[in-house]
Order: sequence, then C-alpha cells, then structure tokens
Amino acid sequence: MRLLLPSVIVALYCFFSLVLPLRAGFVPKALLGLALMAAGLKYVFYQVVGGGFFRPVLPVPVMLAAEALYASLLVLFFLALIKDAAGLGLRAARLFGAPWHLPFTPGLRCALLMVLALGSGIWGTWQAVRVPDVRTVEVALPKLPAELEGFTLVQLSDLHIGPVQKAAWLSEVVRKVNALFPDAVVITGDMIDGLPRALKKDLAPLADLRAKYGVFGVTGNHEYYYDARGWIRELTALGVDMLNNEHRVLGGGLVLGGVPDNTAARFGGRGTDVKAAFAGAPEGPRVLLAHKPNDKGIPAPDVDLQLSGHTHGGLLFFLAPLIGHYNGGYVRGLYTTPQGHLLYVSPGTGLWNGFSCRLGVPSEITRFVFRAPKG
Repeated sequence: MRLLLPSVIVALYCFFSLVLPLRAGFVPKALLGLALMAAGLKYVFYQVVGGGFFRPVLPVPVMLAAEALYASLLVLFFLALIKDAAGLGLRAARLFGAPWHLPFTPGLRCALLMVLALGSGIWGTWQAVRVPDVRTVEVALPKLPAELEGFTLVQLSDLHIGPVQKAAWLSEVVRKVNALFPDAVVITGDMIDGLPRALKKDLAPLADLRAKYGVFGVTGNHEYYYDARGWIRELTALGVDMLNNEHRVLGGGLVLGGVPDNTAARFGGRGTDVKAAFAGAPEGPRVLLAHKPNDKGIPAPDVDLQLSGHTHGGLLFFLAPLIGHYNGGYVRGLYTTPQGHLLYVSPGTGLWNGFSCRLGVPSEITRFVFRAPKG
C-alpha cells in the first residue's frame, strides 16, 4: 500500500514533535504514541480486517470513526509543522535579542493541538458524508446561440456509491437535482466503489434523475476497477447515456462530448480520444465531459468548456498544492486552460471511501448557467 509509509511517517513526526517533549513518564508517552500509530494504520486495518483497501466490508460507524481519526492525524501533522516552523523562527529571532517564545508549556500545547485536530477530523468527516449544497456557476460560452441563453446543466461527480454513501443518500442528491429543473445532467465519473451485483440497488435512484435533454455520463478510473463493462450496461439501463469517445447534439446546437478515463486503456479499452469524441460534430459550443482534468489529450484545444472531477478538491485545504501537482495544477473551480478555454473541476459530490474527510473543501452539486459573452 503506497499510503502506508507516508502515514507511518506522519504518525512518527507527530510523536517526536508533540509527545516526546512532554514532561511525562514512559507509559503516558507510549500510550499516546500507540494511539497516533493506530490512527495512521487505518489502511492496514481496512486491508486486514475489512478485506480491501478501496472497499472494506465494515460497519459504517466503524469506517467513519477510522476516517475521523486518520483525518485528525493529518490535521495534527499540519499543526505540528506550523508549530515547529514557528519555533524555528522564534529561535532565530532570539539570536538577535528578541525575547519571543512559543506560548504555553509543551504539555498544554500538545493537548490544545490534539483537541483542535480531533475536532477538525470529526467535523470534516461529517462534512464529507452530508448531502451537498447546490453551487451555481455562470459561464460565458462563445458561439452560444440566443436560444441557449440561460441553458442550465447540472454536474455530479465522484459519487463513489459503496461502503458509506448508499441509496438513501443518493436519493436526496437526486431530489435536489430534480428541484433545479435542469436542461441536462452530467456525471463525470467515479460513480461507484464496488461490483454491479453488490451495488445495483444502491445506484438505482439515478433512474429518477430528470432533465429536459437527458442524463449523460462518462467513466472514471474507479469504474475500471469494478467491471466497467458491467457498470456501463447498468448505468445505461438506469437512463444514463454513457459517452465513450462520442458526442450528442442537444437542443439549440450545444455539442456535448464525452471520453472515458484513460485507465480504460489498461483494461483493454480504447482510452481517451477527444478527436473521436467530436468527429463529425456540427459547429456550435462544445462541452467535454472527462473525469480527470489533465489526462491524455486534455485539456483539449477545440473545447469551449471541459467538466471534470477526480481531485475531490484536495479534500483538506492544505493538501491542494499536492493534489494539484498530480493533476496539471487543477484542483477545483473554474480555470482558463493554456488553449484559452474554460475548465471546471468539481470538488466532488460524494466522497472517496479511502479518505472521507473535507476541511475547507465542501462537496457540491454544480449548476451551470450558460451565457453569451458580453460585448
């Protein structure tokens, strides 16, 4: 497991930074160290006890407790880094005669930071599992016909229906989407974490989605871990028009194209091909659905707006630079691509079961309103 070593390093850093300096005996320090290491070994727990890293078979409360503790450890690591950086700065200042010191005793600092981290972990886990709010984004599209002024498109992304998010949660998401009366609904990949036979009933509420021109989707990388062909059949049966390097022309001439995640190429599929997706498409505003914001051939040069997900917005605000490094600098929100077009990266509607916490990065149901450029 690639995340095991970093998790152990994080736990050890917190121990040496916060626990070791305490004026306490061996037993209290050992117990605190064991608690930090236990939180850091979440993925081992999932693999050994739950039977799988991506989709552990565990009671939901047990998973959420493990997620909250692991998130608390990461927040504690972040706080410890700030403390230590401040300590080094103050030490340097004292060399020049400044009388500054870190406030409080090591014991009180440790207690305060641990309480703050634990509270943040619990809050962030709740933020991750709740039904998201609607965020409205107005987008100016060139070549937008007058009849498409005010066209509304709703994006869902990274639902990750599986161990935690189930049918009841998805039903509430669908209810919120339908209340918007959208012209179109799109789902930009990673809809599930599990096989069709295990999650068919939990994904069934998607059949209730309603939109004037239909519901469209593309595969993410997780679909390929769990029988993508089977899921494409199931999703099609639920009324989701899955776009596999192809496009649809909606009312008013809006061209909606979709590409599979390039993970498909590792599983015998064709992979991402934007040119094929828009082959033979008429002139008009082009919107591309692609799970990852930065993948083979994307962002594409001939697309007015790309809608993506995958990053979960970084999940924790201080992880945004790291997540951006692996995704071409794209983390969440609206960007202008090097080709001068628009790219929106959804922070996700659901959660990834491997890390169920959000701090400063709320999930969302994204409602786009298309406008003609002013002037």
